Amino acid sequence: MTKNFRKGFTALEIIIALGIISLLGALSLVSFLNSRRVGELVTAGNEMLAVLRLAHEKAVAGQGGDPWGVRLAGNAYYLFQGVSYGSAVSSVTYIVPSSIEIANIALAGGGQEILFRSVDGITDQQGTFTVRVRGSTAQVFNVTIDRSGRAYQTGTAPPATGARSLDTRHRAFVFNWGIDDATDVRFSFSNPTDVHTVVMTPAALRASYDSGERSFVVGSAEQVMRVHALSVAAGATTLSIDRDCRKNNKKVVIAIRDSDGSFKDIAIYEADCRTVTVGAYGGIMTEP
Repeated sequence: MTKNFRKGFTALEIIIALGIISLLGALSLVSFLNSRRVGELVTAGNEMLAVLRLAHEKAVAGQGGDPWGVRLAGNAYYLFQGVSYGSAVSSVTYIVPSSIEIANIALAGGGQEILFRSVDGITDQQGTFTVRVRGSTAQVFNVTIDRSGRAYQTGTAPPATGARSLDTRHRAFVFNWGIDDATDVRFSFSNPTDVHTVVMTPAALRASYDSGERSFVVGSAEQVMRVHALSVAAGATTLSIDRDCRKNNKKVVIAIRDSDGSFKDIAIYEADCRTVTVGAYGGIMTEP
């Protein structure tokens, strides 16, 4: 009896197998590209949030004495210092990946710029915009900026101000006398009592006065703070004081020595890092 053994594959079977392999390869490629785009989208969205928050932080710190803002465009965004991007003192450009675009910009008052006010960080351009995979309506990262200047992914808002752990990181003091003839800034610490005086050099007796970030060792604990002028005039001054709770745990009274030789108390910070009161000459205190 003769037995017939079949060897190899028929042409049809080979064609079917190649078709299946091609289909699986195509599906894998689509899945890979989709996953890559989603990754780029999330990264781009978070990077934009970081720049918005950076602009807000610079404004609250009174850096340069100017507002800070972010301008949005389809394929880029710009961090800038000043009242507008067109008249910016300085700016930094950020380009989004070619697969990503910025769309659906809906800001109060129209326009494409979000401006954060100096010291209090408030914006009049609150609203929303979308970071998305180019041309897609499904793969999106929506961003919200609220009136207080907070920026976050839509639907994930941080706790309201009343629920936050408040500190005294940034405060501004507006008083009706000038420091153009002042000579020193004094930091008087408690527990233990320790007094440090920073000389205001002649070059600093201008609207740009800045003590710089100063470090003082009180007892065995380092205390770090900064005093800088947002504006100086003959009969009015606005000072900003930065005091980060992570770097300070001592009560301190901050005073300025006027041209008559007397020290005038501007601010009194408690050790709890939550309480600050205006000194006898501190005028009006504002906060972010």
